[in-house]
Formats: sequence, C-alpha cells, structure tokens
Amino acid sequence: MSKVLLVDDETHILRDLGKHLRKWKYEVYMASTVEEARKIISCKSLDYAIIDLKLDFTSEFGGIKVVNYVKKNQPKIKPIVLSAYPFEDVKDQLKEELEKEHEPERILKELEKNYIWKGGKKNYILAILDKLDALGKNNKSKNCFVIMPFSSTESCTEEQWAEIFKNVIKPAVEEAGFNYECFKAEIEQSSILEKVFKNLKKSELVIADITDNNPNVLYELGIRHAIGGAAIVIAQNNNDIPFDLLHYPFKKYGWKTERERNKLKEEIIKAIDFIENNPEEAVSPVLKYLNPIGGES
Repeated sequence: MSKVLLVDDETHILRDLGKHLRKWKYEVYMASTVEEARKIISCKSLDYAIIDLKLDFTSEFGGIKVVNYVKKNQPKIKPIVLSAYPFEDVKDQLKEELEKEHEPERILKELEKNYIWKGGKKNYILAILDKLDALGKNNKSKNCFVIMPFSSTESCTEEQWAEIFKNVIKPAVEEAGFNYECFKAEIEQSSILEKVFKNLKKSELVIADITDNNPNVLYELGIRHAIGGAAIVIAQNNNDIPFDLLHYPFKKYGWKTERERNKLKEEIIKAIDFIENNPEEAVSPVLKYLNPIGGES
C-alpha cells in the first residue's frame, strides 16, 4: 500500500481528499503546518507528498519549505504541489524558494510535471488521483549496474573502492529521483561472469568506472556498448580514458574530500537526468553507428 502525506491548512481539503485517497487504498498521513509535516517526514517512510503551496497567511510559498525538507530527508518521495495559481504565474518565485543545494532547476522541472492547479478544468481531487495513478505506473524500479574494480589498484585499495560505491555512487543514483536501484556484482558470487553479462544486458543504466584502465571494466564496458543502452563513464584521471573513448562523454572525479564526493554525486545525477529526458541521445556509440538517425539502416 502506497503511503501519502497530505499537507494543507484547510481542514475540509484534508478531510475530503483524505477520504478519496483511502477509498483508493492509499495509506494517508495528514499535516496542517510545516512543523507537523516535518515530524511525519522524519519518522515515516513515504511514497508521495501532496503539498498545498500556500500553507499559512504569513507566506505565499510555505509549502516549498516542506518540499525542501522532503528533498533533504527523503529524496525518493514524489511531491505533488497543489495551488490556486497557474504554474507559470509562480515559476520564478518557486525557483527562488528552492534551496540551492538541492538542484533547484531539476526539482523545478519535477514540480512542473506534478503541479495541480485548483482552477484547472478538472476537479482538483480527480486531478490528484490521476496524477498518483500515473506516477504509480511509472514507479517501477529500474536497474543501474555499476562496473568498477573489485581489488586494489594503483589509485585505490579494495576497501576504498567499496567506499566509493557505497557512499558516493549508490546514493547518488538512488536519490536522483528516477527510481533506480543501484548495485554491482559481488566477487563471491558463483558464475560471476555470467551474472555480469546478464546485468549488462538487462539493466536500464550502467555506470563504468575505468580508473587505472582496469581491463575487466573496459571489457565489460565494451560488451555494454555492443549490446546498446545507456552508460555513464567515470574516471579519476584524464589519462585513464583510452583513445577510442576520448570523444565519448565521461566524468572525471575525486572522492577524498566531502566537496569532491558531493560534486561526483551532482555529476551523476545530472547525467541520469539527461539520459532520462534524452533517451535517443543516450544509446551506445556502437548502436548509433549501426543505426544512424537519418542514415542507412
């Protein structure tokens, strides 16, 4: 059962909308202030948050405080903003209210997609139910398979590679807002090569860390390119990029300071956002060559 937080300072909206959501088998939590919403977000695992833009009479955009808190504490929650104003009338103000560290441009795009105007042609309750239904259909988990060194290399120890995956790459992917589950092969698995091939084929996204020109990773990236599908290439040094990949987009990164780790997370999230919004540009260079747009098939 999906869990929904309703945040509105009008009692009748909480009552009426809550009744319809429960009828459609949603588990509903309610808050009428920013502080009440924060308490619920802090202790409950939620799927959606329906947030009134104007929560009180002291601010036109009190609901954005809740959006900021959601993005900081439970970034997987999908926010739906409910407002008496058309989106274009408040777009610039919303951007100013969004906290800078949470990538306001990306969040603004998400809010535009999930924005419900009370003055629209459709009754706002029906509009919210339709939006939840659409988000639910698109909520199927996707796979992001990471190929990277297992053991110590010139740049990192085995423990450091594990740390880079666990504390940088995995959270960046899973907090990007596109419902990816991020994983990598485990060295103790039997038939590891067969499992790697399977994951390279079935995963919607692959991230390849080719630092130190690790031959296994380069081999696996070549397989991914041959199969087709999106791949994000990252490396710690420019010299790690082979000649054949120099014209393929890649992300150079550091990871030893908090600033470097945060920058890598931002770069991964931006890359995923581009791939999700430009799927025709995200196919492998091999697939582009075999099936050139506008060329011979």
